[in-house]
Amino acid sequence: MTLGFIIFQLLLLVFWGYWLFISLFGIWKPRLLKNQKAKMRFAILVPAHNEEKVVGSLVENLLNLKYPDERYDIFVIADNCTDKTAEVTRRFGGKVIEHTSPLGEPKGKPHAIRYALEQLGDNLRKNYDCVAIFDADNLVSLNYLTEMNNHFLKGDKIVQCFLDSKNPDDNWVTLSYSTSFYYSNRFFQLAKTRLGLSNFIGGTGFCVDANLLHEVGWTARSLTEDLEFTIQSILRGNTVKWCHNARVFDEKPESFIASCIQRLRWARGHWDVTFRYSYRLLKKAILKCDLKSLDAFLYLINPGKMVLGALTSTILLFNLIDNQDWIESVVPWYIWICFLIYYFVFIAYPMITDIGEISLIKIIKACFYTSAMFYSNIPLYFWGFFTASNKTWKRTAHSRNMAIDQMVTTKHQMASGGEKR
Repeated sequence: MTLGFIIFQLLLLVFWGYWLFISLFGIWKPRLLKNQKAKMRFAILVPAHNEEKVVGSLVENLLNLKYPDERYDIFVIADNCTDKTAEVTRRFGGKVIEHTSPLGEPKGKPHAIRYALEQLGDNLRKNYDCVAIFDADNLVSLNYLTEMNNHFLKGDKIVQCFLDSKNPDDNWVTLSYSTSFYYSNRFFQLAKTRLGLSNFIGGTGFCVDANLLHEVGWTARSLTEDLEFTIQSILRGNTVKWCHNARVFDEKPESFIASCIQRLRWARGHWDVTFRYSYRLLKKAILKCDLKSLDAFLYLINPGKMVLGALTSTILLFNLIDNQDWIESVVPWYIWICFLIYYFVFIAYPMITDIGEISLIKIIKACFYTSAMFYSNIPLYFWGFFTASNKTWKRTAHSRNMAIDQMVTTKHQMASGGEKR
């Protein structure tokens, strides 16, 4: 082994060790906030492009949240729609903001949100305290606004809720997607909350203080506008908080090809934000000894670590096949056993504690499928690195039309909530 390869491995070890240290703080139970009187007023925005098949269920779901009707309004942004999204929304009782992009202007979710905020104008801050954003394919636990009210009365300014799945059992693709989110919810988001670090917006199910949103503005234009807004907020000294006790259920793509298209969009957006904000984060981290900015910087360069880590493990695997004695001298067999146990536990624990999954066979499948999906990210992140300037938005089709009561199972108890107040 060359000295360069040893140094490379040590750097990866430090990087992985940092994330392992953080993840350990996700083991304990999430803290519950004391229920407060419903005081906050919410504007709920739902960007929707040709979502007539699913938007009605979401609007109906949102209208039945356990929160006083007069303290929140639902606005569906019918963004360049050529179907009946606006008509369905009105039929179910939601308000509609119709948006048609001028010829030559970029399209996509971030531009739709900006348009809606401009249309609401000063009335947004006059009539509402907070703005919540969901995707049209979502379903939302009935306690969502109650939990957000608790957080914002406590003084939080940006809050992300638990990201769950509508269709984890469809096939191996949806199970691997869902498992990745289960892991991230507990060992990334919840763990960061316990350490006092900033969480990260997950694209849907997040809520922002209306005054802060006006101050920061919605200038995010990347393909991962949620990540960009998070970084902008951290640079301004505002951190994202985590709510483990309210959930948003979204529809995962069933097709592997569709998942690749979506993940390539995420990869391009992530690299785009990395290129534009890494220097500012690192500068703030060094000059102001700001740990939150350093942590955000490390998260931005995380795709590079994932690619390098996956390549390293592949190299080690080939060395194991070609020269078992050599690999055992570098990585003893018991280290491999410990790694496999660690990996299984970190997949199984959130599935059992947060989802209520008790099938050992399904958990084993989840481990295998998630690994396969992880390695399929390598070419996507690699290609996304070189095509980060491509900001073409490719929509992920949604067709899973469900009611929220279909999500009320033993493993999704957070979706229940009884009668509306």
